[in-house]
Amino acid sequence: MVDGTVAGGTFDDELEALGFRAQGESRRGGRMWTLPFNRYLTFMLHDYHDNIVLTWSFELGDYLLARGWQVSTTDTSTTELYPQHDVKLPLDAAALRGEITRVLSTLRLDLGDPSL
Repeated sequence: MVDGTVAGGTFDDELEALGFRAQGESRRGGRMWTLPFNRYLTFMLHDYHDNIVLTWSFELGDYLLARGWQVSTTDTSTTELYPQHDVKLPLDAAALRGEITRVLSTLRLDLGDPSL
């Protein structure tokens, strides 16, 4: 990366190519981007111009209801799964893709796995 430009485009161009869309300013002062990965999983990125912070949320309550399951809370529509810690990354699309891949691999869960 040279002067905010990444191989043929800006970092913003790289984010848009990955499917992220600008959502305005975050509460912490950076620009916020979102990537609705599927109807339950959304990645959120905060761009602070010298690094990015990536987090995600999974609408667990809606996912369970769609499968005919429920959890022991009254309002399952507000039941979300999210990481305990956000991840700070450099302004690097390859690092971002790698982290998204890592997150997706950790979300794979076999509830019938006897080793759980």
